[in-house]
Amino acid sequence: MSTWEVLELPELTHEALQALLNNEIGVVTVSDFYDEQQGNETYEGLLKAPEWSVYEGSTLGRLGITQYEHFGQKDAYLEAAPVAMAARTAALDSIPDPVDVVMDAFRAAWPGEVGVAEEDDGRRYFAGITRRDGGDGILIHSDWGPRDGPDWAIGTISHQLAWNLFLSSPGGGGELIVYDYPWEPKLEEHATHRAYDYDPKLFESSRRAEVAPKPGMLMVFNSRNAHAVAASPTETARVAVGSFIGVTEDGDLAFWS
Repeated sequence: MSTWEVLELPELTHEALQALLNNEIGVVTVSDFYDEQQGNETYEGLLKAPEWSVYEGSTLGRLGITQYEHFGQKDAYLEAAPVAMAARTAALDSIPDPVDVVMDAFRAAWPGEVGVAEEDDGRRYFAGITRRDGGDGILIHSDWGPRDGPDWAIGTISHQLAWNLFLSSPGGGGELIVYDYPWEPKLEEHATHRAYDYDPKLFESSRRAEVAPKPGMLMVFNSRNAHAVAASPTETARVAVGSFIGVTEDGDLAFWS
């Protein structure tokens, strides 16, 4: 297994995003996207939200909703989206929403429009789930709109990225691992759940990028590639806000979780 390039930049650029979309590099990071004060204020604000929940059978907590968990339930997801958005807004109060801050960074780097995904009838998706990993990590999977929502607006995208903005990190473990192996239908023959927990042996010969999170870091990668999060032996949680980004038929960027 060979190492895949991790590109460290002071800010996002169109060239770097295009390289990710073309699978020329594994991950792009902006190490000091948030300074310590910004990160702490956002972290403390989000943790106050009463809407936090925990995934069944794990230590992984979340604030927000995902399209993946509403597979085949488009109306339920779109009805829940503004409620989830309002919960984050209320928790942050006067603190700038990290999703807005990240979208502004993409607007500065992308020649097309940048905004939250929406259906043809104007109903908007939710973007910006916050996850708090208690140390278990996340098994190998891939995220790809045309597979997860073939009859949704995200089913028409041509490429997909994901971003995470880290507000807390364990200081050991919790690394993002991305394999140079874009999703294809045959992968589902090797999954223990729908689009999740692929057999690691499939990726032994693939290039691999690995990045340890740190507070304030923005991380962007091609989420169609198989990827995982390593377990952490420490008690400090890995807390990050993030979403997917699809390239639309018009060449714009659409955010959703």
